Parts: sequence; C-alpha cells; structure tokens
Amino acid sequence: MIATLHVLNLLAGTIHGGALLVFALLLNFRKAIPHVKTWDVVRVYRAFGAGIGLSLGAFVPTELYRHILGMNAGAKLPQALALRWDSTDHSFNSAKMILLFVLWVSYIHLEVWTIEPTRRLDKDGKVTDVAAYEAATNRIARQLAFNAVVFATLLSLGALTQGWM
Repeated sequence: MIATLHVLNLLAGTIHGGALLVFALLLNFRKAIPHVKTWDVVRVYRAFGAGIGLSLGAFVPTELYRHILGMNAGAKLPQALALRWDSTDHSFNSAKMILLFVLWVSYIHLEVWTIEPTRRLDKDGKVTDVAAYEAATNRIARQLAFNAVVFATLLSLGALTQGWM
C-alpha cells in the first residue's frame, strides 16, 4: 500500500510539476518563439487543465500521507498533521506542508479567477480584444511561474528530508 501511494505521488508530481514548468516557460517566453500566437499556447494550457488539476488532486493527499508518515509514525491523526519545528526533518516537513497549501490555494486562484478573462475574450476561436488578452496572459504567466517555483521548492525540501542532497 505504501509503495503504491509513493508511486502515485511520484507520477502525480511528475505530471503536475512538468506541466507547470513547461507552461510557465512557454507563456513567459512566448514572444521569443517565432510564429507562436499567445492564444494558441493558452488554449493548449486550458485544454490540459484537467490533467494538471487531476495530478494536483492526486499529489496533495499522497503528499499529506507522506507527511504523516514522516512526522509521527503511529501517532494519532491530529498529532501527525501538526506542524513541528523541533528538528531539521520536522521543520522541512512542516515547511513542505505550508508550501503545499500555498500551491493548492494559488492553483485554485489561477484556475477560477486568473484564467477566466482569457475564456471570456476567446469566443468561438476568435480573440475579441488582443491587448486585454495579452494582459490576462501575462497574469497567467506570472502565476504559473510562481506556482512552478513553489513546487520546485516543495520538492527540494522533500529531497532534503529524504537525504537526497
């Protein structure tokens, strides 16, 4: 059971983190790529939204389970979910949980509010206001870059607690 959850965690983290990184780079450097229209990149991102959302939906609970295992093996649930700062490993695990919460909230904000203007401005395959669409895309690009940095930091803290570094 633990091995299955670990594999699910790795798979979900790879899909979510990979998509975050790829789309953050594509949207932030879209003007440097010849013959690429902003709305085409955003449409592909929105089309893959279910994959990103489902992978985060699998990553969060499996990461919480790993947190519980790392903090207090055998402890009752409320104690195992507590943030502890009494050792380096507990501090890294607690910081990971804070970052996981930040990532989750930021992703919900991105999907519900930040992307919405591009949906409204892109009707029937035509962008109604290019300047407003570019401004909305810049906000998406910034938030995706933020999420990618939070995710990379979360993974780095995980590596530190596993002794990978």
